[in-house]
Amino acid sequence: MAKPERSFVLSSTTIFIMLTSAVFASLFLLASAQPWKQSLFIESITDCSQLPLYNNDTKMAGPWTIKVDSCYNGTAPEGLCSIEGFESGNDITRQREDRPNTIEHGFITIVSDKNNIKTQLRCNGLLNTIEAYVLSGPGDGALDWHAVGIDHHPSTGRLVWGKPDAEPVQAYRHYHHGEPVDGLFLGSNNQTSWSVHSAGRDVSITDMKPYWVPRLMIPETSIRENEFRTLIRIDGS
Repeated sequence: MAKPERSFVLSSTTIFIMLTSAVFASLFLLASAQPWKQSLFIESITDCSQLPLYNNDTKMAGPWTIKVDSCYNGTAPEGLCSIEGFESGNDITRQREDRPNTIEHGFITIVSDKNNIKTQLRCNGLLNTIEAYVLSGPGDGALDWHAVGIDHHPSTGRLVWGKPDAEPVQAYRHYHHGEPVDGLFLGSNNQTSWSVHSAGRDVSITDMKPYWVPRLMIPETSIRENEFRTLIRIDGS
């Protein structure tokens, strides 16, 4: 006897969520491309107390991960993005030549939700900085908190740690037609649009697994081939 065919019916709630996400991503991309027609605007958050998991005793918010949100793939049907929801990892960029076997700095990556080491971040209210919990120091390094910022070298725009001249990052709230949009997002200098690309065959030194590299988009840069456009959201916001 032939088996009856199964049909899958999406609930009205699921359909609404999918449509809302797609509409927001489209509006976000339009606003990024045509600033003079923005229906979206952003507001900087200047105090850690407004971020998730804030502790008034320590003046720290977090820790939390950051994640890909409202990701858009311009070459895929309906803009579907394969890394939606992936979270933060990190990698080491180089070791100091004058201090052999010493981890000096690195950058924040995006990694799969499966079997990857996640990198936590926090907002340090005592220093008013966003920090990441990463390996540093001699030998294999030890985990410690380091301020993160944007490396505005023309070829990167990456979210880095261990570089004192990096541009500070902060959290932002988005509004659409005057109404707040769910979530808090990382950015710098009133820019919250990011691009993400695969590192290809490279694997992270921290866990020897594939990763993606986010870079902050600024007016002087444009999306490249094989990059996704996205927001970077604070998980739990």
